[in-house]
Order: sequence, then structure tokens, then C-alpha cells
Amino acid sequence: MKKLSILHFIFILFILASCSSNEEPDYPVSMQPSSIQSMDDNADNQTFHYDDYGRIISWNCTSNSPNSTTSYSAHYSYPDENTIQVTSEEFRSIPQTSFEETIQLKETITLKNARASNSEGTFSAIIRRDDRTTQSQKTYRLTFDYLPSNHLNTVEHLEVFGIADDIEDNAWDNAWRWMNYLSWENGNLKEYQDYQGNTTSYLSTKYEYSEDKVSYPIIIPMVIKFSHHLPLYMKGVFGSNSVNLVKSALSFDNNADLYLSRQYTYEFENARISRYTETRFTNSVISNPVTYTVNWTEK
Repeated sequence: MKKLSILHFIFILFILASCSSNEEPDYPVSMQPSSIQSMDDNADNQTFHYDDYGRIISWNCTSNSPNSTTSYSAHYSYPDENTIQVTSEEFRSIPQTSFEETIQLKETITLKNARASNSEGTFSAIIRRDDRTTQSQKTYRLTFDYLPSNHLNTVEHLEVFGIADDIEDNAWDNAWRWMNYLSWENGNLKEYQDYQGNTTSYLSTKYEYSEDKVSYPIIIPMVIKFSHHLPLYMKGVFGSNSVNLVKSALSFDNNADLYLSRQYTYEFENARISRYTETRFTNSVISNPVTYTVNWTEK
């Protein structure tokens, strides 16, 4: 029996050695969006790229309208299992004018139990208008708090002027500080209150949902700080996403007046969203519906 056990042990070691030398790593496979595109001139067109582990490594978004042209680009790296580093750039221009704005950002997000617990980043903006150029630099910190249901509950914002050695020693003691709040109901985000540095809610958005469940979120609320947070929100870095499909989003100003309404309808293929249509109402004026095509990739 003893001799048989030793032979059995050697056989197991042989099998393990064969697997480790001849087989590729067993990467997880799931369907994620590779692009969200529209033929409409007023649409936001997005592309996503992932690494072999399905983690987002780059994201690009372009937006065109008669009033402005905007582009976003972001790159993500993962130095260890508890850290995400982001570099991103935002560019805006207004047609028929000399106005241009370029914002460059760097942010390090710290994870705890696979979700964001806090982050620190820098913000550098250059604005050109006519013959004038103005610059501003800030450093910001974000702290995220969650409900027991794993839903993001509050985001604390701190900002100080300057970056690196330009920050005064006591700057964080007197930082510009505010909180933003998220309210949830039945697993869905119902309201987001954005204080934007004020003592009372400056903007708020209320969401309504259909009865359909969502397997992977496509409509992401802008509830963190910058656009480069959106793909990470999709991935669950900021806690669980809403359970159902967003049917409408109603945005109110600080006087509680409705200034923007967005309505959504969906088409499905293989249980995934293949197309969706967004219709906007602004100041009682309805926009032309914009239809987006969602392309998926195995990652």
C-alpha cells in the first residue's frame, strides 16, 4: 500500500508539471462592450479595450454637436491587485470660436475588497481664448462609502490648488470639501445629488427603471467626478450597478426645476443589448432620437 501511494503521488506530480508547462493560463471569459457607436452627428461614440484578464486598459469617447466638440481618452494600469492607475485627457472646443480647453488628469485608485475605497489625483487645465491662455492646477482626493448591499452611498470630495511641491503644508487642513449622495431602492439607483462644492445640492438626477434586468450596464450615471471613472463604474469598481434597465433620467437644477430629461428604449440580441435609443427633452424642446449600436467582445 505504501509503495502504491508513492507511485500515485509521483503520477500526480507528473500531471501537474505537464499542465504547467504546456497549457496557457486559464483567463476568465465574459462578454463586454467593445464599442458603442452611432451614425448621428450629435452622438457620443465610445471604444473599449481590455487586457487578457478582462480589465479595462483604454477607453475613448468623442462627442460632436453644433455647439461643441469634445473628446476623452483614458488609459488604465494595474501595478498590483489593490491599485488602479489612470491617466486621461479631456479636450473641448467651440466651433466658430477660438475657445479650446485641455484637461490632463492622473489618478491612483486604492481598492479594498475589490472596490474603490479612496483615490488621489491631479488636474491640470489649459484654456485658450483669442490671444489669452489661462492655466489651473489642482490636487483632489475622493473617499467612497458603501451600503451593506454593496451600493455606493457617498463620495467625499477634497480639492486644493497646486500639485506636487506647489501644495502648501497645511493645504489639506483647509481643503475645499463637499459630499455627494446616492439613494437606492430595490437594487436600483433612484437619485444622485451633486453638491459641486456647495453646502446644498446643486444638481440632482432621478432615475426610473423598466422591469427588465440588465446583464451588463450600458447607461452609466456620472456620479464620481471625471469621465474616466465611467468604464470603471461599468466594471463594478465602485460597487454594484443597478439591477434593472434605466428607462428615464430627470435632471434638476438648484431651484428644483427640470432642465434635462432623457428617455431610453432598448433592443436585444442573445440576451444582450444590441441597440438603444436616447431621446432628450431640454427646456421643453424635444431632440431627435439618437440610436446607438452596442458591439460586444469576449474578454
